[in-house]
Amino acid sequence: MINKINNNIIEYIISEESKGLRVDQAISKAYEEYSRTLIQKWIKKEKILVNGKTTRAKNILSLHDKITIFPEENISADEIIPENIKIDINFEDEDLLVIEKNINIVSHPADSVKKGTIANGLVYKFPELINLPRAGLIHRLDKDTTGLLIVAKNLKSYKLLTQAMQNRQIKKNYIAYVHGQIMKNDTINKPISRHKTNRKKMAVNLEGKEAITSYEVLQNFNFFTKLKINLLTGRTHQIRVHMNFLGHPLIGDQTYGLNPNKCKSSSNYIKKFPRQALHAEKLEFSHPILKKRIILNSSLPKDLSELHIEIKKNE
Repeated sequence: MINKINNNIIEYIISEESKGLRVDQAISKAYEEYSRTLIQKWIKKEKILVNGKTTRAKNILSLHDKITIFPEENISADEIIPENIKIDINFEDEDLLVIEKNINIVSHPADSVKKGTIANGLVYKFPELINLPRAGLIHRLDKDTTGLLIVAKNLKSYKLLTQAMQNRQIKKNYIAYVHGQIMKNDTINKPISRHKTNRKKMAVNLEGKEAITSYEVLQNFNFFTKLKINLLTGRTHQIRVHMNFLGHPLIGDQTYGLNPNKCKSSSNYIKKFPRQALHAEKLEFSHPILKKRIILNSSLPKDLSELHIEIKKNE
C-alpha cells in the first residue's frame, strides 16, 4: 500500500509484483510520473531509502521492503533536449494545456529513444516545463495511439492533476476498431503485468496490477466492431491487452493483434493497417486550480476515418 505523508515524503511497501526488480526499476514502475533517470539521481543524492538506509539503483528488492522517497521541488532533472517539434494544442490556459497527439511519436524520452518525443517538443515551445517531471505530461499514449494528452504548466497543477489521475478523477474515453462482432456493452476487470517471457509486452496476470476497462458498442460490421472505451485505470497497453484477452484485438495492432492472414476481410487496406486503431477522443476532468469542469473532444484522425469507410465498403 502506498502512503503519502504531508505531500513531501512518499512511503510504500514492495509487493509481490515488484520483488526481484532493481530499486530504480521498481520505483519508476510504481510512479510513472518520475522517470528512471530522475530516480537514479535521487538515489545518488540519498533522497531514496530502502528500509531506512541509503541504497544503490542496481540493488535488488525483496517482498515487503519499505521504500521512502523525499521528492525535490525541482523534480525534473530529466535533461530533455528542446526540439522544434510541432505541438497541436486543443486547450491551453496558464495552468495546463491539452495537446493532440499524432501517430508515430513517443510521449517521453526513454533509454531507447532520446529525441523526437512530445516532451522534447514541449520544452522547446514552453521552456519552463524543463522544471517538471516528464515535461509536465500527466499521462502517456502509445507511440501509434492518437488523441488527447494533458500537460501541466506548473508544479502546483502537476501535483494536483497527478493526484486526480491516481484517484481516477480524470475520465478518458477512446474510440477503437476491433476484430470480430461484440454484441453487448461490458466491463473487463483483469489485472495486468509485464509478460513473463516477452518483457516488451504486457499480459493479463492474476498477480498484476488492477486494470479495469469498460466498453460500449457503437457500431457492428460484418467482421469488426467500433467501440467507445472508458479507462478506469491506466496500465501500460491496457486497452490493447484487454481486447486481445477477450479475443477481439484491435485492427492494426502489431504487438497484440491478429496475423493479417487471419483477418476475415478481403481488404488489403484493413489487413495492412499500420497501427493500432485506437484514438483518445475525450477527456473530462476538474481544472486543478479553477475547479471548473473541463470537457474536451478530439475528432477521428484521417487514417481512422478512412479505415471506417473501408470497413463499411466491405459490408
